[in-house]
Amino acid sequence: MHSSNIDAPQRTETLAFLGSVALFRDVPQNELLKLASLATIETFEADALILLEGEATNDLLVIGSGTVEVYVSRAGQKVPITTLGPTAYFGEMSVFDDYPRSAYVRAVTDVLVYRFDRDSFRDFLKEHPATLYQMCTVFSHRLRNTNTALAKH
Repeated sequence: MHSSNIDAPQRTETLAFLGSVALFRDVPQNELLKLASLATIETFEADALILLEGEATNDLLVIGSGTVEVYVSRAGQKVPITTLGPTAYFGEMSVFDDYPRSAYVRAVTDVLVYRFDRDSFRDFLKEHPATLYQMCTVFSHRLRNTNTALAKH
């Protein structure tokens, strides 16, 4: 894994990218600028474990490039949940609660992520409730889709 802060030239690119992410799609430009300043960029090689189920970490990660696999381990078996690509996010639950990670996330390809530290992100949300509202809307849609998918089984 390699980590770096976002410098001024990268900030413009990051700003445009964040505006394409469902969590931040309707967030005003001035708030996106502040959000971009909070992110760090990390890269992972293919097959690297990015998050571990049960781990006590608390950051939100947004995929800038590459593909990750999300899965859980039950009775020693790997149970796939989903595969995610650019503009998708993971780790969002830990921004709002203090529970350990609920799944593993593994890099399928080389991956670049934007990482948002929970404490800084929470402070941002307190100052910018429109972003929090947008996130709640996206989470609600995700939960509805999950409920629909589960009802089919």
